[in-house]
Amino acid sequence: MSTSIESLLREICFRVKVKGREVLKEFPITPAQFDLMQKLYFNGEQTMTDLSKILGIAKSTTTGLVSRLEIDGFVERKRREKDKRVITVKLTKKGEEVIDKVILKRIEFVEEALKDFDESSKEKLKELLSLFNESLKKYR
Repeated sequence: MSTSIESLLREICFRVKVKGREVLKEFPITPAQFDLMQKLYFNGEQTMTDLSKILGIAKSTTTGLVSRLEIDGFVERKRREKDKRVITVKLTKKGEEVIDKVILKRIEFVEEALKDFDESSKEKLKELLSLFNESLKKYR
């Protein structure tokens, strides 16, 4: 049972992800850069070190991703006032707009797929997914 649930979740997540990333064709953003932008969008301003850890990539790779995104105006870097050695990165308004467009595309895709469901089924699906999500939080 767990195997089939994992497989279904993986397939669903992949389909939603691919549909949302269609928006990225409008921008000079790679999937790796987009992943970094998403982390900033949902977690707020981060240090370079924290971004590297969150993404599971080398700090030098993170620096390359951030540099390109900064040149294109999607993120900005700044040194901390208290400790000038620490550099933080945050999403710009332009970067937020990209993420917002991707999320909207995903929502539209899910809405389209849910047209085949009656309201009761939609509520039950939401309830079950919420329960499952809460259960997963125990195992961080």
